[in-house]
Amino acid sequence: MISATLPLITVLFGPWSGLLLLLSGIWFGALWMQPFGSLAVVQQDDRAVLLAYTVVGALLVVAGHQLAKVARRAGRAEAATQDAADRLLQVERDARNRFDIALNTAGVPFFLLTPIVHDGRVAELRWDYLNEAAAQLFNQPAAVVIGSSISYVRPTGWDANLLLDRLAPLAKRTGREAFDVRVEGDNGEQWFHVIAASLQGSVVAWFGDVTPRVRAEQALSEADRRKDEFLATLAHELRNPLAPIRQVAEILEQPGLTDERKKWCITVLRRQSAAMALLLDDLLDVSRITRGALTLRKEAVALRDVFDDAVEIARPMIESKGHQLAVKHHPRPMSIEADRLRLAQVMGNLLTNAAKYTPPGGHIELTAEADDAEIVLSVDDNGIGIEPDKLSAIFSMFSQVNPDHHRQGGLGIGLALSKSLIELHGGRITASSAGRNLGSRFSVHLPAASRVVPEPVQTRDAPTIASSVERHRILVVDDNVDAADALTALLELEGHQIRTVYSGEEALDILSHYSPDVILLDLGLPGMSGIDVARGIRAMPSTRDVTLIAITGWGQPQDRARTADAGFDFHFTKPVDVGQLNEAIDSAVAAP
Repeated sequence: MISATLPLITVLFGPWSGLLLLLSGIWFGALWMQPFGSLAVVQQDDRAVLLAYTVVGALLVVAGHQLAKVARRAGRAEAATQDAADRLLQVERDARNRFDIALNTAGVPFFLLTPIVHDGRVAELRWDYLNEAAAQLFNQPAAVVIGSSISYVRPTGWDANLLLDRLAPLAKRTGREAFDVRVEGDNGEQWFHVIAASLQGSVVAWFGDVTPRVRAEQALSEADRRKDEFLATLAHELRNPLAPIRQVAEILEQPGLTDERKKWCITVLRRQSAAMALLLDDLLDVSRITRGALTLRKEAVALRDVFDDAVEIARPMIESKGHQLAVKHHPRPMSIEADRLRLAQVMGNLLTNAAKYTPPGGHIELTAEADDAEIVLSVDDNGIGIEPDKLSAIFSMFSQVNPDHHRQGGLGIGLALSKSLIELHGGRITASSAGRNLGSRFSVHLPAASRVVPEPVQTRDAPTIASSVERHRILVVDDNVDAADALTALLELEGHQIRTVYSGEEALDILSHYSPDVILLDLGLPGMSGIDVARGIRAMPSTRDVTLIAITGWGQPQDRARTADAGFDFHFTKPVDVGQLNEAIDSAVAAP
């Protein structure tokens, strides 16, 4: 038994352990041979057995030692093999990681598709790999996409048959394919440029989003088309005034021309040459804006004056078509910092367009509204309206509200020019319509900060009191009793109904039962300042639109800015010029 374990002990614990076990066996055998209990071996047969055991045991120890060496070598070889396998696996993982990083940072959708063959033909394609950019094209997680067929899982809006027809042939042969695909995705129409190639029986494909490029090409094509239409329209519009000018020239050559006929010819020449001048002015303005060479000449201008100028510009078109024009001014006189000529040009253009695209006998309305955020000037009509799909394009260069531009006339640059001019004022212009033949509204939105209190007009002598002057209710607020009473007496001489108080608190109290048309308010009041009183007046619904006139000794630009911000309509410095004050009251009263 000990002999049988010698190789195992030697292998497990080394040759010295096997040798010790062998000596122990010899010692144990000697003790159990004759004579018992003694290490002396007397009999010859016992000596032979003990010698044979020793030789065999020694051989077994040697064999176990060699076996241990072989086992160690085998273990080292196995460890080296395992280490090599681990290193190879790590290399493969690193390569796959670098592959994933490279494809994911590319930002372009990348796919690997494997064919599914039935009856010798490619029946399906299976998604086997996709990078992060590609995963974003799907409405499902990448784990669901990988392993699925393109017939069941594919990017939103993509045609499975198109993909199969274009990509499947590459799974059977080597080659490369490039083509464009139009899809209707979650973000609307999109275009992708697909580059695909065969790869050992599979197909790899890059799907590049070329939507911006395609849209730019479409925009260029549309711009080119509009340019051609513009040139044709320009030729048409220039020929229109040229025709009567030529005809009038021939008439003037005729002998015996009456004075009345000559006067008519001159009128036609002036009208037609003015029409040509307007066309050229529009073209020059567009050119200046494009080059950044157009500058505004801003000043404090009354909206009423802008409306008057705009109506005068559009009057010939409005009257020629028999339209009814309603002008609704803001309840309070309002002045803004703007280029009067350019703002009137924009509003006149909107009125002319409304008249042009409204059937004869139509209704046009010009209105002004204001709140804490903006000032809105609008032109409404009951004309042909604008279809919803055309609203976004009408402010583009060479665009026409009505495609039948030869009948309506115009170069298609008026709205684009108006948009640019309003943007130079820091505002915006919008259009809305309920649809075809349901009228339209064009609105100019100017920031509330553009509202200003104008400088007083040049001082002049007070006009004589006329009995025809309309009388009004006026509230005078001034802590200087003499100044308040003197102003009250002067206004009463003109027939106005005057109430006088001497503090801001009294002014707000009296407004609960007295409704004036005009409030003359001193700024330097004790306690509650005139600025605070003005804000309180504007906050009350009953006095929100009352005409508010500042009477103060403060006349610097920053003081005027403060009064404009508080809601004053006019700002006068003491001593007040009566003529200027009467004009302010008259303009306020004239507002409906």
